[in-house]
Amino acid sequence: MTASMSPASSSSSPAVLVAGSVAYDTVLATPGRFSDTLTPEGLDHINLTFPTPVMRRSFGGCAANIAWAMHALGGRPVLWGALGADGGPYLERFKSWGADLSGLIVLEDCFSSQCFITTDADGNQIAAFHAGALDRADEAPMPEADAKLAILAPGERRATLRQAERCVEAGIPYLFDPGQATPLYGPEGLKTLVAGAFGVAFSDYEAELIERFTGLTPRLLAASGKTVWHTHGARGSSVWRPGAEAPEFVPAEMLPEGKSAVDPVGAGDAYRGGLLWGIVEGADPVEAARAGAYAAAVKVTHRGSQDYALSRAQALALIGKTSESSKVR
Repeated sequence: MTASMSPASSSSSPAVLVAGSVAYDTVLATPGRFSDTLTPEGLDHINLTFPTPVMRRSFGGCAANIAWAMHALGGRPVLWGALGADGGPYLERFKSWGADLSGLIVLEDCFSSQCFITTDADGNQIAAFHAGALDRADEAPMPEADAKLAILAPGERRATLRQAERCVEAGIPYLFDPGQATPLYGPEGLKTLVAGAFGVAFSDYEAELIERFTGLTPRLLAASGKTVWHTHGARGSSVWRPGAEAPEFVPAEMLPEGKSAVDPVGAGDAYRGGLLWGIVEGADPVEAARAGAYAAAVKVTHRGSQDYALSRAQALALIGKTSESSKVR
């Protein structure tokens, strides 16, 4: 079945399709260190249990996290993907903030995507991901919204390729964000998805993988007419305009006064949500990256990937806007 609900306060904003994972995150913390238990000589016959006195379950998934950041700035994200039979709590959450769910399908014969993350005292992580409904996201209908833009965030290979085809057929420009799924797309999949995109967003690690699989560097992507947002974590991001010989650097935003970084999970998604919001507000690629940096800076000061608020006025100031007159129509 498909669940839909019209957006509320953000209904006047241009719609942005947000495709990718919608997942539950279960984060466990063990007081010890993995290195105290995992030894090189024992890696071929592991049988371990880590005590985890701390457990936190939260709403996650790249598409949902990106959509939250856009929503927090007054944007109009349209979810495009799949939930499983256990997706009820997520649907209620989406409805609570007026999300447009016209492209979200609920599959009753599988689980929603789930990520189980165990973190040790040094911050190292061991994660297990169950794709569940994500593997069948290509069954989700094309959203009914009159979208001006789309982002294809990390997802299942077949579904992402099909969503790219649908965007091209509908004349909707899309930003390709390969993320953790970069190796899963394979060389040909990456080339196809990049070719149809107006821009690409990736981290340092993902940039290395893309170059290894396809030979494409940020410079070559820019030379081919793509806009490239290359993120460097807490160091900021490099923005390559189409045809540019060199990138423009956008530093990371300062953390809110009196706050400290407590949770980096979801910061990249927050960046992308701010970035997309900036683009549909009429910002150029560098200005949009500033909005993304702002969203990421606020996010890291909160635990969970969708539990923070953003200032639309502050974000508008960062992109040199002070009114509603500059939106993409």
